[in-house]
Amino acid sequence: MISNKFYPLVIVLLGFWLTTSVAQVDSLKSQDVQLLKRIASLRNDLIFARTKSFKNLTLANQNKASGIIEELLNRAEQKIWNVLPKGRYDWSWAGFDKPIDMIAQAEGFLKILSSGKDPFEGKFAEPGGYVVDHALIEKNGLTHLFYIRGVAVTNWPEFPLYNFGHAVSKDLINWQIEKPVLQCPDSGWDDYQVWAPYILKYKDKYWMFYAGVNKYGSEAIGLAKSSNLYDWKRFNKNPIIKTGPWGLWDSTNWSDCRDPMVLKDGDKFYCYYCAGRTNPKTQTHEYCVGISSSKDLLTWKDEGFIRLKNSLETPPESPFVVKRNGTYYLFYTSYKYGTVYATSQHPVNGWHELPIDKMRIISGVSASEIYRTSGKWYISFISHMKNGLHFFEIRKLIWNKDSTFSTQKIEK
Repeated sequence: MISNKFYPLVIVLLGFWLTTSVAQVDSLKSQDVQLLKRIASLRNDLIFARTKSFKNLTLANQNKASGIIEELLNRAEQKIWNVLPKGRYDWSWAGFDKPIDMIAQAEGFLKILSSGKDPFEGKFAEPGGYVVDHALIEKNGLTHLFYIRGVAVTNWPEFPLYNFGHAVSKDLINWQIEKPVLQCPDSGWDDYQVWAPYILKYKDKYWMFYAGVNKYGSEAIGLAKSSNLYDWKRFNKNPIIKTGPWGLWDSTNWSDCRDPMVLKDGDKFYCYYCAGRTNPKTQTHEYCVGISSSKDLLTWKDEGFIRLKNSLETPPESPFVVKRNGTYYLFYTSYKYGTVYATSQHPVNGWHELPIDKMRIISGVSASEIYRTSGKWYISFISHMKNGLHFFEIRKLIWNKDSTFSTQKIEK
């Protein structure tokens, strides 16, 4: 009789024998066979860890951790069998560990989970998933979070992002996952993927601005509206924004026009987004922040771009502008420094970059959003672990007297 402990291993090996050729099995190195046995053993341990009842661990966090550990083991196994999808771009799978290191990472997380703790405490993601660009909006005492939802331990070119995740919270700590929204259509300018939502309330409706991506990787900004935050309808004249004549944009090639954020300033709206251009003096490619303006959120006028010297070679992503005491603050992702900001006395012109020690708010994170509710300021961001693990986190935002910022953890 086979011990229950080895049932998962037997099932895994039977699956391999049924789905792979004899030549493939024979081609495995002895160390790969040992890794497959280790994966099967860890999956067995994971079954027990994900079904136990822990006093200080919520079911949501238990499921979150279990799903992510499972995906790490899945990807390690796919690497061993060489069945990962071929990268659409040459960087698609760059930066991912070897199977032995993925397995070690999963084993470390599993050890923490088995002790009744959350290996990803304070980090939100769906079970087996990841979160990146997102939006926050308050309605009737609840905070609604909309986010790019991906599969953990993958990259978006091979595991497309077909819709936005949706979760709600009363305390910004515990999140209830709702049904996804805004599924990609079968054809059109946003039929490949949808990225980077931003939502505001205007005229008793919720307006979602987002980046739509077509099969060529060309991005443009579209609009969808809702009355309840659960049911969304696309605007019939999408896309509403492409880069101005200064930008590099082509519907049949990769083109940067993403991460929209809309600021209401008086009777005007300004949309800030990630873009690219060719510097006419040097004839070199530069990244920048594009700007468009509108009075009705439907018809948009190009207002040019912001050239940020610290982010010319890598895109200044997720721009977010706040006006406070007459000063405009442009928060954005710098891949070199993390979440940083620039200031201006005008929503379009005159942006000033501070010294790095003052402009940096949080290192090593991306996709920050500024959120204000009940008179309090917060900053959300995406934190990262190796092997494509990305999580939503949020902190209190402190405006310091010296024009710098501090953050504080939200207490339970």
